Amino acid sequence: MKYDLILFDMDGTLVDSQVGIMKSIMYALECFGIENVDRSRLRGLIGMDLRSACRSLGDFSEAQIEDMVAKYRERLTEKGLYEGKVYDGIATLLDSLRQSGVRMAVATAKATVFAERGLEYFGIAKYFDLIIGCELDGERSDKGEIIAHILDELDPERTLSVAMVGDREYDILGAKAHGLDSFGCLWGYGSEAELTEAGATFIVKSPQEILDYV
Repeated sequence: MKYDLILFDMDGTLVDSQVGIMKSIMYALECFGIENVDRSRLRGLIGMDLRSACRSLGDFSEAQIEDMVAKYRERLTEKGLYEGKVYDGIATLLDSLRQSGVRMAVATAKATVFAERGLEYFGIAKYFDLIIGCELDGERSDKGEIIAHILDELDPERTLSVAMVGDREYDILGAKAHGLDSFGCLWGYGSEAELTEAGATFIVKSPQEILDYV
């Protein structure tokens, strides 16, 4: 195998979680009296850290942002985490990588506690040596910081060959910040243009295609 360690984004890469995320965002906005927000705009927020996503939706104070985050997580915890599914081919990919001796971790903008809970629910947490996202207070929300934390834990000497798999520019730019190869996956929420412009090393159309490169 070309890579010793492969990092995966969660939403839009491992799990099609669009419904749960968008409904939770809409619930939070409705609590502030905001309705009929363009769904395509909301879809574009998936993959962005939560507080930045909320700031992009209007002129809110920081106190309002924290209230919005709390409302979003209220629904996410109750329903949103479970309104999704693992993408076709992901379980087979993870199983093949594990059998080949590749170590794997999750690098997600979602809070770690929710990522762990969601991946356990969908039955794929078992494949990962580490699942890391942001802290509930927003600390470590940048994808580059999340990747750095994983590398410090699993590759402190920086001797391993590592790649990042993700569907948004944040994943690709986070990988580039650490000199890692990256796979831009087209089954998620980002476009080929977005991933190419961000500088993805490879563009892949299916999970199975990743095995052709690793």
